[in-house]
Amino acid sequence: MTSKINLKAVLSGFFAGFSFRQKVENDPNGDVHVIQMKDLEHNYSTIGVNLTKISSEIVSSKSFLRKGDVLLITKGANNYAVEYKLDFEKAIAASAFFVLRPDPRKVIPAYLAWYINQTPVQQHLKANLAGTYIPNLNKGAIEEIVITLPTIEEQELVVAIDSLRTREFELTTKLLEKRNVFTATLLMDIVNGKPKTI
Repeated sequence: MTSKINLKAVLSGFFAGFSFRQKVENDPNGDVHVIQMKDLEHNYSTIGVNLTKISSEIVSSKSFLRKGDVLLITKGANNYAVEYKLDFEKAIAASAFFVLRPDPRKVIPAYLAWYINQTPVQQHLKANLAGTYIPNLNKGAIEEIVITLPTIEEQELVVAIDSLRTREFELTTKLLEKRNVFTATLLMDIVNGKPKTI
């Protein structure tokens, strides 16, 4: 059964990323990995693994991420959500994110991230951006998000189908790139007097 529910009702935790007073410098001996905007890959859909490290002495354990947390970009115009799936023992999100901790009895992380990235929620977030130089979202605007929540089984189905769609897009893009290279090479051979039989 599908229902509409406020975002807060499907979370077991909700907090801002860790705020650094100055630029984050990498500590080779650090034991905490820091996720920053620059670490997002594939159009903000995944988190890279080559993260900056810091010492756990300068950050509270309350900021540590758990596998399945959803990071929502709050600074800038691209307010996408991405699931945290990495296996680092200690990791935190920087202040460019809010951390949403889903209640697994109500919503699976991948579905929550997927739903936030859909047009209705994105329109709501863009309408609530504040600031002129660097737009940002406040906690209140995020708490007002309304989630359409089907059963867990239906959520898993949505995520599986979307994953196949994404994979198809990636394969199609690679095929088109290879076709473009082949065609360009063929045309240059023709121009240079070395025609090939297709």
